[in-house]
Amino acid sequence: MKTSNSSKTLQWIRNKYKRGLISFKHKLQRPIDQWGKLKKSKLIHTLLVGYPVNPIYVTEENDVIYPLDGSQRVSTCIEYLNDGFRLSKETPQVQIKNIVDGQEVITTYDIAGKKFSQLDEELQEILLSASLTFCTMSEYNSNELKEVFDRLNSGKALNGKQLRVCYMSDELADVIFELASHPFMDKVITKAQYKNGSDRDAIIQAFMLVCTNKDNDYTSFLQKDINDFVVNHESEITEKASVFKEALNNLDKAFDGELKIRIINLPMILYSAYRVTKDKKSFYKLAEIIVDFNMNYENNEEFKQFTGSGTSSSQMVRGRFDWWRAQIKAMQ
Repeated sequence: MKTSNSSKTLQWIRNKYKRGLISFKHKLQRPIDQWGKLKKSKLIHTLLVGYPVNPIYVTEENDVIYPLDGSQRVSTCIEYLNDGFRLSKETPQVQIKNIVDGQEVITTYDIAGKKFSQLDEELQEILLSASLTFCTMSEYNSNELKEVFDRLNSGKALNGKQLRVCYMSDELADVIFELASHPFMDKVITKAQYKNGSDRDAIIQAFMLVCTNKDNDYTSFLQKDINDFVVNHESEITEKASVFKEALNNLDKAFDGELKIRIINLPMILYSAYRVTKDKKSFYKLAEIIVDFNMNYENNEEFKQFTGSGTSSSQMVRGRFDWWRAQIKAMQ
């Protein structure tokens, strides 16, 4: 692996993004928009006053730059330059030193609560010319890239779902990423769930249910067991991916607009859609079952007994799984 460093101004970064040459859609990336307003504001203040900012680690594929570490910083800068948010009311003032007639003159600016377009012209120019250091990685293989990603994030608050990609092969990560990006997932995954990686985990958990049979039981959704599954069952997942995608297509056609499904129940519904699609049963009937399940959820004591404490344990997952299998079996 080789690395090279270069400074990129925020104006350059914004222009590249506008042209589609910076992307936040790499399979190793954590979703953007993880920061709150105060943290975003502190970054903008940092750049205005000239404090140091950690390097951005990126790869470049087909002329598109993918930030792997630092995507929150890059996306925050782009968002602010595009008037995407106001600075927090807690943002400190900015003091700028200039030399006028041989004398140092300090000008103080209030920036709290302001969008980029509302900043004084001098501050806009400072921000546009401020730079981030891009450390570009090249001549790497997929294992090296995953190792770098793991080490860069080893001391940060990425959860097990977000780091699970390190256990996957390149091919498997592509499959999970494509399925998690399906339009149907946008209807059922909230912004918070997208941020913490629940979309990809729901796909993996559904595959665990699909692969469960009388000889193999993958109904434990504990972190270790999910990691073991993605390591040892890649071929089964990729083999079943086309039917899984067809099932997502059927779900997307069956439901218009947002569909509120508790994240704990999503793997079961994805599994059911896969089973009905593979067995060529009535998808219309399954859609009716899903609607009825949602409408009468609070009164479904038979199912809810498996949604209490320890929901990831095999006993609890198996209870939910068996309930949905019974619904499918009863379908004509």
